[in-house]
Amino acid sequence: MPNRTLFLAALLVAACGHPGERGRAACGLAALAGPTALLTQFSVPRQTLGAPPRTLPERLVTRVVAGPALPSIVGRTDSALVIGVDGSVPPTIKPGYGVLVLDTGERARGVMLYEGTPVEGAPQIGTVTVGSATLPLIGIQVDPARIEDPHCPFFPDSVLP
Repeated sequence: MPNRTLFLAALLVAACGHPGERGRAACGLAALAGPTALLTQFSVPRQTLGAPPRTLPERLVTRVVAGPALPSIVGRTDSALVIGVDGSVPPTIKPGYGVLVLDTGERARGVMLYEGTPVEGAPQIGTVTVGSATLPLIGIQVDPARIEDPHCPFFPDSVLP
């Protein structure tokens, strides 16, 4: 019986992997669950942006859902934002729209790129240019703790030059 217990314990430890692997797995799950949770926040009253924020930094991080984070340049027209993504998305991903994410203090966190069509009823506040595609940009103000694992940030500052 002790050998069987020892064998099961060794099997469980092996299944867990190394601590770094568990972290990567957790971040992988967060990379899928967080963007989905972000979209559900559009149903919460007074979180959807009706107009572009007055102030934004010159550069933001743009994250492709379950994909890479890329630096972006922020610009403005008279009444809309223009975000230019500096880099390319994987060829298997076809972005359809972007979501500007602000925290509850109105600080810009970044832009999340999604495939498909924008959230119904969300006003367009600008555009996102990715390669030769120009996509609609919508926006939301949300508590980051509702959508993001603090150990796996969507919009890492390390991406910006």
